[in-house]
Amino acid sequence: MKRREKRIKEDFTKTDLVRITIAPMTAAAKISYALTTLLLLALIVFKMGHVALAALFSFMFMETFFRAARWRIRGAAARWVAAFLFIMGTAITIVVFLRFLRQTLLTLPSIMEIALPQVMRLAQEYGLDLPFANFNDLREFANDKLLGNALSITRASTLFTVEVFHMVIGVVAAVIFFIGGKTPKYEANLFDAIRKETNMRMRKFVYSFEKVFGAQIIIAFINTLLTALFLYVTAIPHLAFLTTMTFIIGIMPIVGNIITNTVIVITALGISLNLALLALAYLIVIHTLEHFMNSKIMGSSVNLPMWQMLIAILIGNTIMGIPGIMLAPAILHYIKTELQGIPCTPPHAAPAASTP
Repeated sequence: MKRREKRIKEDFTKTDLVRITIAPMTAAAKISYALTTLLLLALIVFKMGHVALAALFSFMFMETFFRAARWRIRGAAARWVAAFLFIMGTAITIVVFLRFLRQTLLTLPSIMEIALPQVMRLAQEYGLDLPFANFNDLREFANDKLLGNALSITRASTLFTVEVFHMVIGVVAAVIFFIGGKTPKYEANLFDAIRKETNMRMRKFVYSFEKVFGAQIIIAFINTLLTALFLYVTAIPHLAFLTTMTFIIGIMPIVGNIITNTVIVITALGISLNLALLALAYLIVIHTLEHFMNSKIMGSSVNLPMWQMLIAILIGNTIMGIPGIMLAPAILHYIKTELQGIPCTPPHAAPAASTP
């Protein structure tokens, strides 16, 4: 009994010592944190996540090219070479993406037309009522939905044009900032002190974005290889389209895998139900294995638990849609990095005052 009371007292003492004291922060640091918070709130309120993504992706790839180029090229020339390689790579990516969109518009109707008989047969077998009886009915059903939402589609297309224009501005701003990147000189005044602290906040956020999406690109590449191997072995049609789709859409965390898996299973269903079930089982298995691999890659690179990533993605999707899905893990990692950089000292660890 006495030992138990002693252990309870020790636990209480240890718990009492958990209280920490945050070290005092300079006025410039406080203002920089306030400005960074206002910037993140502005991205949410004005729905400018796509602009931030365009600028961050541009800067990330230019930094990657710059690190590779500066081994052979010195000075500002390395930055110009990195910017040129980025512009060329962007042009090639746009061409590939436009061809992918064109191929999507041609391939998806073909996949649905082939898979629709199997869907109709399964619906009849299990007593399900579908709003269409054949591919023509499906096309008319889709056209009716499109005509009924013509005003919304018109607004969305206009908004898409405006968003593309904003993204171009973000890319141009990132290129100009990268080319003119010089070590700033700070004077002994409040403005330069705030500028120095704010630049530090921005560097940490860009670093968090690079860490998160560097890991996500690796995961998407591995997932694409495993999926392409399965498509090749099982002779599922549209190999090039499905492989490209798996990588491009798979860059989006979680949501990208759901979209690509759905399209692959529907494509396999057009051949046979057994192949569709095999594809579904294979995709579940590789994504289960990838869950542990993701934890390893994300754990070593980002050092964040998967449940925190999932909650951040859900919140980001609710607030900003697809840009929020892609920005949320980076924002979470940035918040963690900032909190780890703020020193805290337990009361018992503080130095004792000297006695006269």
